[in-house]
Amino acid sequence: MATFDELKAVKRRHAAALLRKTGVSGVDIDEDSKGAPVIAVHLETDDPAVREKLPKELEGHPVKYVHTGPIRKQSATRARARPRRK
Repeated sequence: MATFDELKAVKRRHAAALLRKTGVSGVDIDEDSKGAPVIAVHLETDDPAVREKLPKELEGHPVKYVHTGPIRKQSATRARARPRRK
């Protein structure tokens, strides 16, 4: 089982290439069903054709695919979640 730091290095080496692929909206480190760290690739769509074009492993480490939809940066004016108290 890989450590979080090992997967962080793998993510750093592969994130840019993954983010250039159609349908990929993010790359992160998550946990599998047993609590072990895995690389998570966030997808804009749940289309199996998109997933088939992506690797099942990176440097021997399994990849978990998560359908999250598009991820967009919030503008500075929308970053505040709650109204200001008076």
